[in-house]
Amino acid sequence: MAGLVQNVIDMVNLFADVATTSPVSAVLLLFGAAFVGVSVLVFGYLAIGGIGAAIIPERPGRGPQQRG
Repeated sequence: MAGLVQNVIDMVNLFADVATTSPVSAVLLLFGAAFVGVSVLVFGYLAIGGIGAAIIPERPGRGPQQRG
C-alpha cells in the first residue's frame, strides 16, 4: 500500500513538471484530462443505464395480455 501511495505522489510531481514546462504542455495536459474524464463519465452513465434497464421492468403492473 505504501508503494501505491508513493507512486501516486511521484505521478503528481511528474505531471506538475510537465505542466510547468510550457503553456502548450499545460493546455495539452488539461485537454487530455478533460477528454479522459468525459469518456469515463459517458461510459459510466451508459453502464448504469444498462444495468438499470436490465433490473427495472419497462411497465410496472400487469404483464402483457394473452391473445385468444
